[in-house]
Amino acid sequence: MRLLAIACVLVSLATVSEARPRRHAPTKKRVAITTPAKREEAPAKREPTVRERDRSIGAPWSGRLTAPARLPRGEGYVIRRPWRSYGTRTTVDHIREAVTNTLEAYPKVHVLAIGDISAETGGAITEHRSHQSGRDVDIGLFYKSKPAGYPANFVRATEDNLDAKATWKLLWELAKTSTEEGGTQIMFLDYNVQGIVYRWAKDHDVSEKRLDRVFQYPHGRDSANGVVRHYANHDNHVHVRFKCRDRDTTCR
Repeated sequence: MRLLAIACVLVSLATVSEARPRRHAPTKKRVAITTPAKREEAPAKREPTVRERDRSIGAPWSGRLTAPARLPRGEGYVIRRPWRSYGTRTTVDHIREAVTNTLEAYPKVHVLAIGDISAETGGAITEHRSHQSGRDVDIGLFYKSKPAGYPANFVRATEDNLDAKATWKLLWELAKTSTEEGGTQIMFLDYNVQGIVYRWAKDHDVSEKRLDRVFQYPHGRDSANGVVRHYANHDNHVHVRFKCRDRDTTCR
């Protein structure tokens, strides 16, 4: 009887245990974490480099120049007036390369005269109607022997005194930049002096195609042929004008 009572108590406790709900460890609810969409930022505007800050403004005969380059002194050429040796960086680079290439090709030639480019801020200067926006330069010619008074002064070229070989090299080095950024736009040289150089080049197997690219001669003084054109009072130097660059939006 006592055993029966104990058994009944055990059955009762088991029933109560089964009736109680089992506790489960709470589960953490996953919360989707969203991050705000990244705002697309406009690319930072690139600051112009030192070599890009120079500007040619306006026309060669009515213009000015900002943040210019200066043609450095060099071996084999003389800058006649250093205070007028300022230009756009491409102008200075093209001048220096053309002159250097010529002097390297003909190391025995006499010193070359480099005339005016522009004043430091551009604008009108004496003895010139142009040379105001850093894109014009006057360059002397080469002679069979250095003339008296040269390079301080330009000297008139003739069939007898002109070194046509070295002068052709200089003209070609300048003319071939016409396809480059800020390269040669036009050159002014007396028609008869063109003829001296043209005839030498033709006699030394320079192609007609190249000669026509460079010279107005022999097509007449009013011809639009070639990058070298006749202009009065340019029988003792060549006047080179370089092109506006894309970034010079106010250049004319």
